[in-house]
Amino acid sequence: MAETKLTERIIQTLASANSFQRGKEYFHGGAVSNLIQRGETLSAQVEGSEFAPYDVTVQLHQGGVAGAECSCPYEWGGYCKHIVAVLLSYVRNPEAVAKRKPVTEQLQELDESQLLGLLTKLLESNPPLADRIEAELALSQVSTGDDAQEKSTAPRRTLVDPVPIRKQAQRILRGGGRRRSYWDGYESSGDLDELRNLVDSAVPFLEAGDGLNALRVLQPIADTFVQDWTQIYYGHDEDMYLIFDDLGNLFAEALLSAGLSAEERQNWAATLQDWQSELDEFGVDDAFWVAIGAAEQGWDDPGLQRVLQGTAQGKSWKQDDRWDDDRLTKARLRVLEHQGRNEEYLHLALAAGNRTGYATMLVSLGRADEAVSYGLREFELPREALHLAQTLQDGEAHEQALKVAESGLALANRDNAHFGASVVPLAHWLRDFAAGLGETDLAFRSARAAYDESLSLGDYRSVEQWAGQKWPEIRLDLLERLASADDAHDRTRIYLHEGMVDEAVRSVGEPGPNWFFDDTLMQVADVAYASHSHWVIQVCRNQSEWIMNEGKAKYYDLAARWLEKAKQAFAAADMEQEWSGYLEGLIQTHKRKYKLRPLLEKLR
Repeated sequence: MAETKLTERIIQTLASANSFQRGKEYFHGGAVSNLIQRGETLSAQVEGSEFAPYDVTVQLHQGGVAGAECSCPYEWGGYCKHIVAVLLSYVRNPEAVAKRKPVTEQLQELDESQLLGLLTKLLESNPPLADRIEAELALSQVSTGDDAQEKSTAPRRTLVDPVPIRKQAQRILRGGGRRRSYWDGYESSGDLDELRNLVDSAVPFLEAGDGLNALRVLQPIADTFVQDWTQIYYGHDEDMYLIFDDLGNLFAEALLSAGLSAEERQNWAATLQDWQSELDEFGVDDAFWVAIGAAEQGWDDPGLQRVLQGTAQGKSWKQDDRWDDDRLTKARLRVLEHQGRNEEYLHLALAAGNRTGYATMLVSLGRADEAVSYGLREFELPREALHLAQTLQDGEAHEQALKVAESGLALANRDNAHFGASVVPLAHWLRDFAAGLGETDLAFRSARAAYDESLSLGDYRSVEQWAGQKWPEIRLDLLERLASADDAHDRTRIYLHEGMVDEAVRSVGEPGPNWFFDDTLMQVADVAYASHSHWVIQVCRNQSEWIMNEGKAKYYDLAARWLEKAKQAFAAADMEQEWSGYLEGLIQTHKRKYKLRPLLEKLR
């Protein structure tokens, strides 16, 4: 790939028109500070609407942009205004960029005492870091073995005390619970984020292959949660029950990595079944079933063992469907990965049809070329290509990432998009990634692929942005595709964008009387009042009259807005007298509605 020079034009393609304009304003306003480049990583802070500035990180590659993140909540497609401001600063004010060595290089220059002093200082300022370090130490201890068997049976460190974890779970659940009346609205009981963080404290142990300690973390949380949620929070908690799925997955992984005896697994299966029985009464049907399967089956199935050893022939190893359940297979794969049993991982992923897992493991083993060849040959869904491409991007194998993602565009299946075969997420990612690397033709083809499936205004405008001089011809193709589609939720908006008033009116048809919230319908009325006066009059009357006749007092302002548009259409049709008569009739009909009448009288 040729060296790419980042330009303002490229930056403009990476963001929406509004984000780019706002980013320019932030740049000119001096909102960007602490602009630092460490190797291929660019970081900065940008003052925004919050008291604290937003943190921006940009990954560069051969002079282009390979990816960018911002701590702001923006999620509307393309890069946010803060990222735009940082990129503009990087391009326009290179002298403001502080060049430093990557942190890894700086750490390599320290001796043992300096490293220990730095680590001690970090621990003093951030005590929770100690838990993560202990988990990493456990991982390094497990990793000293020469083979997978020694690694998985390495001595464990001190067992976790479950008592303080139970108290913490009770504090979060019971201390945060509150009983609210229906009219106060629904709020999640307790602190959902805090509870998730407590559940996640088992993850470092799982990553270290320490299933026993993971179980000692998860058991008091689950036991407390099952009891408190079913007895206290059920009925006024809309979100917290979702954590049960996370618990089930984590338990499955812990049970599979704990090295338990058959009797110990049987006891755990009974405990999990008791919890699941309590949840069944409240409609949480399958939270712990994956964990129950892990407890009952372990790794003992002879067919499974043949798969792991790579000796299974076709599907002859499969004796039943239970262990091959998708969730349970994913748990097994995570355990094999954490325990470094990489060849067994590959055998299981291949046998279970987990194409994404197989390919990404090849990448992690330094076999990227093999992963790419496999993906190009075996992938069936765009999302598989997206996952592998992102993995390759993370490993800075950008050319290979582009190749895999480009091949994934051909896997689009519009008819089955809603069954997980949608090409849109892949096309959006590839469009932005290719644009950042200066691959403009690929960015255009990705934008077109996204539009052909989504038929959205955003994707239409993205194709327009990348089509260049070919736009007049491409435009006709896009509009023909739009006209022939059975369903296109943005059809009217695209016609409005193109100023095609007749087509916009036809696409709306005869809207029902309760479309009064529809902004798109209002926009059609705004542009069609002169050319389609009678249609606009009828539409606006229907919307406003429904609000007034139903006595929807909180929407009277909206009814008046519809009548304003009706008045405009009456005037365009030279029907001012009819308008006056109609309005006076409304005032007389609704004269007792004290909030509505002044709004109507203003329309005289």
